[in-house]
Amino acid sequence: MTFTISQWLGFESHRRRMLLGDCHRAAVAARGSHNAYISVVDQLAPPVADGELEGVPFAVKDNIDVAGMPTTGGSPLFALDVPDVDAGVVSALREVGAVVVGKTNLHELAFGITSNNATYGPVRNPLDVSRVAGGSSGGSAAAVALGTVPFSLGTDTGGSVTIPSAFCGIAGFRPTTGRYPSDGVVNLSSSRDTIGIHARTVEDVRLLDRVITRTGPTVGVPDPADLVLGTVPSRYDDMEPAVAEATHLALDDLRASGVTIVELCMPDDLTLAAEPGIALVFYEAERLLAARVNNVRGQQGPVDIADLIDAIGSPDVRAIFESIAATRVTATAYEHARHRRWQLRRLYEETFAAAGVHALIAPTVHVLPPRIGQDDTIDVNGRPQSVFPTVTRNSAPGSVAGVPMLTVPGRSTAEGLSVGLCLEGRFFEDRQLLTVGDLISSILHR
Repeated sequence: MTFTISQWLGFESHRRRMLLGDCHRAAVAARGSHNAYISVVDQLAPPVADGELEGVPFAVKDNIDVAGMPTTGGSPLFALDVPDVDAGVVSALREVGAVVVGKTNLHELAFGITSNNATYGPVRNPLDVSRVAGGSSGGSAAAVALGTVPFSLGTDTGGSVTIPSAFCGIAGFRPTTGRYPSDGVVNLSSSRDTIGIHARTVEDVRLLDRVITRTGPTVGVPDPADLVLGTVPSRYDDMEPAVAEATHLALDDLRASGVTIVELCMPDDLTLAAEPGIALVFYEAERLLAARVNNVRGQQGPVDIADLIDAIGSPDVRAIFESIAATRVTATAYEHARHRRWQLRRLYEETFAAAGVHALIAPTVHVLPPRIGQDDTIDVNGRPQSVFPTVTRNSAPGSVAGVPMLTVPGRSTAEGLSVGLCLEGRFFEDRQLLTVGDLISSILHR
């Protein structure tokens, strides 16, 4: 099944209800074949009558609360956490008739980008099952790419929606941080986390964004001749040959359609992102995860993150917790990281204001998806590189700054892998970014 939301809405209500059974069976199959799901509902709840998304199925990353279903966070740490109420975004979608099919697999506690989960299995890329689906929202992206649901919810701290969307060949949207409700989530970072959307088309993302924010109709798609995109050289460095070829062919397609592409200068953008990014997450995750554990266990006293290490299933995530417990980011270091983040946000705003571009454009990831098991290092143009900073390089600046980011599928490689293009917009100009993305997608997929 590969229906978009628009196609679902074209069916009569009774037809949608019949197709929900097919989605349920497809989700069960995807749990076994690709480890895309951690849990699938036993019985689909009836949709709200006459809702805008009546009977449209969706999946939810298993660090987002769905009432009555475990929110494991992909970890034994939260295996018994069953919330009583939906997260705010889930509630907004169910209120208009959307139906939850299941909870999707992820990199444990959303602390990684491969979704190689030691407890629930590695999420396999639908385009090549020997490769990762990306992370941390790998299961949510794979569930959409496999056609089990037309859309899903993920979360994004440093590229966790945009990266797996790019690897799986679908659209992925990280809104401006703070645009969507943030309650009901196993959070890592109050500064950086946001719920995001995976869908088959940008058109569907635009619809869902309107539903979640309860805003009016979006503006129409502009003429390509009126569109100006900016490139930042640092995002194009050291690309793998297949990624470089697909990226440049896609940019050529855009230019041939009349889109203007100009090179911009954003000095030290990668450095400004890398320096505060980890400190912000380590300081905030220590407190947020401990608070969630305290709430689940009903403890009255403080929970020390060092006491949680033995409950972590994945070796790489356990190592992160050990590092957090050993280093303990100080309040002074945290304030410095926040200062650097504000510098990065100013750099974004100054760049957009000076250049007059509608969006920045770059490959979402400058390398191909790693093979399953390549959790520490990968070969990049003949040199071993650390997986996490390599894969998140291009998504780090925008996710630290908190700007809206949209991945659209671009050209495919000779191996059939997708190379996504990431668009970045101005703060809270999400609707314009989605409009631009819709136009770009239509050009690349005529």
